[in-house]
Amino acid sequence: MTDAELSALLSKMSLDEQVSLLAGSDNWHTTAVPSVGVASMRVTDGPAGARGTTFFTGPASVNVPCGTSLAATWDSDLVEAIGRLLGKETRAKGARVLLAPTVNLHRTPVGGRNFECQTEDPYLSSRLTVGYINGLQSEGVSACVKHFVGNDTEFERMTIDSQIDERTLREVYLQPFEAAVKEANVGAVMTAYNRINGPFAADSKELITDILRNEWGFNGIVMSDWFGLHSTVEAIEAGLDLEMPGPTRSRGPKLVEAVANGLVDPQLIRNAAGRLLRFMDRFGALADGGPGPETTRDLPEDCALIRLAGAAGMVLLRNENQALPFVAEGLKRVAVLGPNAAAGRIMGGGSAMVKPVHEVHPLAALQSRLGDFGVEVLSAIGCPIHRTLPTPEPRWVSNATIDYFGSSDDLTAASVPIRSESLSRFHLMWPEDPAPGLSRAAFAARIQMSFVPDETGTWTFGLTAVGVARLLVDGVVRIDNRAAAPGGSFFGLGKEQVTATIDFDADAPHTVTVEYLDGGAGLMRGLIIGCSGPELSDPVNDAANLAATTDAAIIVVGTNDDWESEGYDRTTIDLPGRQDELIREVAKVSPRTIVVVNAGSPVAMPWLNDVDAVLFVWFPGQEFGNALADVLLGDVDPGGRLPVTMPRRLEDSPASEHHPGRNGVARYLEGRLMGYRFYDTIGRDPLFPFGHGLSYAAPVITSAHMNDFSISVTLTNQADRSGTEVVQVYSHDPEGTGASDDPYQQLVGFLKVNLEPNATTTVDVPLDPRWAAHWDVATHGWTVRSGTRELRVGRSSRDIAITLTTTVSS
Repeated sequence: MTDAELSALLSKMSLDEQVSLLAGSDNWHTTAVPSVGVASMRVTDGPAGARGTTFFTGPASVNVPCGTSLAATWDSDLVEAIGRLLGKETRAKGARVLLAPTVNLHRTPVGGRNFECQTEDPYLSSRLTVGYINGLQSEGVSACVKHFVGNDTEFERMTIDSQIDERTLREVYLQPFEAAVKEANVGAVMTAYNRINGPFAADSKELITDILRNEWGFNGIVMSDWFGLHSTVEAIEAGLDLEMPGPTRSRGPKLVEAVANGLVDPQLIRNAAGRLLRFMDRFGALADGGPGPETTRDLPEDCALIRLAGAAGMVLLRNENQALPFVAEGLKRVAVLGPNAAAGRIMGGGSAMVKPVHEVHPLAALQSRLGDFGVEVLSAIGCPIHRTLPTPEPRWVSNATIDYFGSSDDLTAASVPIRSESLSRFHLMWPEDPAPGLSRAAFAARIQMSFVPDETGTWTFGLTAVGVARLLVDGVVRIDNRAAAPGGSFFGLGKEQVTATIDFDADAPHTVTVEYLDGGAGLMRGLIIGCSGPELSDPVNDAANLAATTDAAIIVVGTNDDWESEGYDRTTIDLPGRQDELIREVAKVSPRTIVVVNAGSPVAMPWLNDVDAVLFVWFPGQEFGNALADVLLGDVDPGGRLPVTMPRRLEDSPASEHHPGRNGVARYLEGRLMGYRFYDTIGRDPLFPFGHGLSYAAPVITSAHMNDFSISVTLTNQADRSGTEVVQVYSHDPEGTGASDDPYQQLVGFLKVNLEPNATTTVDVPLDPRWAAHWDVATHGWTVRSGTRELRVGRSSRDIAITLTTTVSS
């Protein structure tokens, strides 16, 4: 569309029609303007897949590794390939925008959405972000990089004021967004929920107009996070184009009235509408004539790529006495233990969740692979780790139905429901109207099921809900959550789980009824029914006894979407439940103990010296089990390196003194000393340093020298097998700039290298063009101080092999 054609189209639209473009029509669509032939455009959640317009009931989607898993690959080419796959997935869901990537940094190891983000380092994040966006947008859909900016934890995320000084903001938190704009020409930017140094991110003229558009040259659209717009006048003046979701709360008639009252210049409306139309034209939404159908892609080549990427992000932290890789021919019996063994966690919780086309879990994959060699694989859960109760298992439930009513007053035996359905899942969410004739803002529901326990003992039921709900067993009220405190469920909108215990006899049928009475004034409705049976023995002891009869034990521990999810932060880095005890007890009796950590963020490892090997696998996507088997059996080198520092204790991490915020304010008083920069500057030893990871090969960096814009590095693989290495370059300024938060060193270059057996390889590692520059708050610009610098070449932030000295001039 030419400028003249765009101007003509806008001139055909009334002010009301232009305003209507600037807010969604529902959760996932922009508003159509039929009078001028502009159809709606669909957007869909990422970054772990492209979900489509429903959370649980629509067409399935492929599930790729989470953000930290992709960052652990240190491989921008591989991340670009994942981006291309997600572009195809977005098109398959009839959408033109994927709400991804998430590039907020890991300020603290307990951030609830850390798994969805990438790393603690702005340069590593920038390089991977560019690859992700380039791959995605090559398929004709737009990335929407998020959350701009400072949405680094979930604590009071809708209101907290992230107070970040200018230099820290520029040198750290804005870096991935700047790269997305300047290098990848990203199509869309999503503002954060939080305030930034006062104004809400969606109202910040400094961020949206001054920096994003005028300074960086961004020519796409800026949209709010869902329900993250709180103003009519301020946001349009700041340059925010699209309010999501719809129907509008802050625009529509309110914005038209603001124009009529002289509070908003109508040219601002025209400018924003024009940006949205140009964006739709750029990504084909105008030509589409409306969103396409939602379909499922399930192709062998997609699964192979996800499997490759999952393995490439797995980080071998410890490997004593060559415990890995396994030589299957030397094994007879192997125990696969732990809460994440039979059902591993492939993704974190919240808006990043998709319904995967299939899931491959560790136990099943290892039974298959080791079974080919005649190895017997035994299993035990070891311990449960649920933060809230799991939903009822299908074997306990039959004839489950849900009836919908207009209000709780209709929940009587004589009332006729507006809609009735059979029910197969007990995690329910209603971001939109549940059915025609039923408003999301006001409805009630009754769930009934026949429940037959399979064990005699004490059973536990739980309710988690947005609003008021109660649970009845055989007509007797057992749970009423009216007094429950807010608990972070449902993206922070719901209440804490309320539980009750009931003694049952095995095989005796009961009627369980759940009444959802009132959703309150929230923006979403949701209900989760939980249930667990009696614990008839000590699961830790059972697992240890089993391990004592085997040649090796693989313990798959970690977290799940109960612990790592949008809506709340963790309060500790300790493994939940009795997992530490499980590992210790198994290690006492097993001849070889391998710990697989399946979590999206760092965890404490008090048992580290008791085990033979530790493999950190993050949330590696739908091919988890296959990728894990590939690494454990040595078919694939553990290609990952840590994209975050692993602390010994939460209290050791740089933001621990300042997180969470207080009195509505989060002060980033650690400044630029985030992650490894903090540990290296103050001399504190982490559990494992940033960039650490072992290979099955034996790489050694033997020489390095500087070129104009890169460093030439020679490596030798001293092993008889192939493998990988990530060459890392850190800059060190011996004099510094005089600021108290000058980092001792910072990452300025890296390159992933494939190594052949007993071979020497020379590679050129590109450097950040700004590697010697810093942000000058006096001139509000980038500057270079003349003097001597060191470029430190190594295998992690704490494993430096060669230091090069050079002189730079301003």
